[in-house]
Amino acid sequence: MSRSRRSKFTPEQITQNQASSRNLLGNFIRNTGGGFIDAVTFGATDLDKKGDSGFQTGAKNFFTNVTKPVTDLTKPPKEKEPLGDSFDQDKYFKSMRNMMVTDSILRDYELGRDANRQFAMMSKTLPLVDLYSETAAQRRLMEDRQSPTKISQQILRGKQGEAALMQAIANQTSAAAQVGNIGTSRRYGR
Repeated sequence: MSRSRRSKFTPEQITQNQASSRNLLGNFIRNTGGGFIDAVTFGATDLDKKGDSGFQTGAKNFFTNVTKPVTDLTKPPKEKEPLGDSFDQDKYFKSMRNMMVTDSILRDYELGRDANRQFAMMSKTLPLVDLYSETAAQRRLMEDRQSPTKISQQILRGKQGEAALMQAIANQTSAAAQVGNIGTSRRYGR
């Protein structure tokens, strides 16, 4: 015998190992694929040893009903009770009303909560906005009071206004003198 064919196992051990491997393979097939095979065969086999599942029972019942003898179908039908309306409109509309009322209540609650959040935010934010605007106004006033450029612009505007007022007075005086001359020249014939 070649070296690869030699074995230290006895024929009894080899037979025992083969039986053990067959048993192991059978357990593997039963545990992993048995349920699938049972489902495919609609419970004709029971490899997983768990009995029929709900699907298998339903399939068996279906095929039993499909394969009923034709004689069962030829018998006269029993008196049938009239079937009612399959759609209960009262129940449907009642549940619809309840759903709409519930939605309305939830929407009102959510809107109230949102209004409270908005009011709380505004009541916290408005004092800060007022403070900021007051600070900005004070800053502008401080710039006007302390800026040399602003001060010189204010002085210049004041002088321009004063000059315009003096020019207006001079124009008015000149116009009054001319009116006076016109009136005097007519009276004295000049």
